[in-house]
Amino acid sequence: MSGSNYTLKCPKCQAVNTVRGKAMTLAMTCSSCSVYFRVGNWDKTITPFHSAYEPALPLGTKGKIDGVVYEVMGFTVKKEQKYKYQWREYLLFNPFQGYAFLSEYDGHWNIIWPIENEPTKGTTKSDFYEGGVSYQLFQKYEAKVVYARGEFFFDVVDLTNSTLNREYIAPPFMYAVEESDDSVLWCKGEHITKQEVASAFNVQAKSLPTQKGIGYTQPVMGSIQSSTLINFTIFVFVALLISQFYFSSNAEETIVYQGTFYQSALGDQKFFVTPSFVLEGSSKSLTIDIEAPLQNDWFFGEFSLINEDNGTELIFTKDIEYYEGYDDEGRWTEGSSHGEAFLSKIPAGKYHINVYPEFSTSSHQFSLLVKRDVATMSNFFLAFVVLALFPAGYFIRKNLMERKRWSESDYSPYDSYE
Repeated sequence: MSGSNYTLKCPKCQAVNTVRGKAMTLAMTCSSCSVYFRVGNWDKTITPFHSAYEPALPLGTKGKIDGVVYEVMGFTVKKEQKYKYQWREYLLFNPFQGYAFLSEYDGHWNIIWPIENEPTKGTTKSDFYEGGVSYQLFQKYEAKVVYARGEFFFDVVDLTNSTLNREYIAPPFMYAVEESDDSVLWCKGEHITKQEVASAFNVQAKSLPTQKGIGYTQPVMGSIQSSTLINFTIFVFVALLISQFYFSSNAEETIVYQGTFYQSALGDQKFFVTPSFVLEGSSKSLTIDIEAPLQNDWFFGEFSLINEDNGTELIFTKDIEYYEGYDDEGRWTEGSSHGEAFLSKIPAGKYHINVYPEFSTSSHQFSLLVKRDVATMSNFFLAFVVLALFPAGYFIRKNLMERKRWSESDYSPYDSYE
């Protein structure tokens, strides 16, 4: 629309202004004295502004959003009346699609389009459902225009000053409604990133306002949907269960050695030596069950699994304690007289075990049971914990960021949880 010879004379300074919007323009600011005035049958009262602001997107700039080329027609700075915060709005226009708004607050952007149909109302005044999505009331406010520049297809100053605004969010989407005594305007908006704005209007991202905090429609966890993550986690968990069942069903659990050792047989020696036993097949798991008949006592042992074919040695320890007694609440127990060591991927070969025991005053014996190819739940639980870390971290971080987002609202759903 640039280059139009349609002109309007400023009622204050009489300067002639070229009008890009032609007859559609119902209000504008003078390019010479910067006052805001209405045209046509509108009130000719002028509105001066006491502060000046520079738009990040210059008037006349064109940009493509969702495949539609818009031109920046007007720029306003608005102030909320209660908390006094300010934000900026750009009036965009396409001759075929009509007008839209590009709103920016603290470096966070929303592209907003007027809509004809009012969204389906819910059962409360603080939310509603549309397309199966719950939109929650984020803010309700009155505002005024503290600065304007460019052209407008409506009286943006009077309209802003006379309407009550409500905004509902379901990030990255939002609905906004402006209500006055004689009009209701609904708009639908969507979060747009700073980089997308810069790319659309061919400006440097660093020239746009710096982002602060979390935008009220900003997606806090990227493109991941909570339902998708939950479904994926359930799928992997079921796959783990099936794998665990398969390996447990096919485990041989062959006993390769079993024996009991007494302290009295130790003599002057410092350790016991088991008879040799053979582990067959490929590398498989091995469990060593240690049983000591303890009564308010303990047993400790250092074990060395020695491969007699190549002399390699695998050392592990096991501490067993068992205590019991009575108190005001009845009988209690602590610990166990049983311990187990699980060794994974032990190669085939001929082995024996050296045991270096430490007996207490009343513990005088222990037993060993060595099994080959034993299924264990530890790998399953370890895999499950690792699997659960990401979704747990995701939902914890999402909750924290949502709380931070809603801390800016008088209608936070988290207030009832405090």
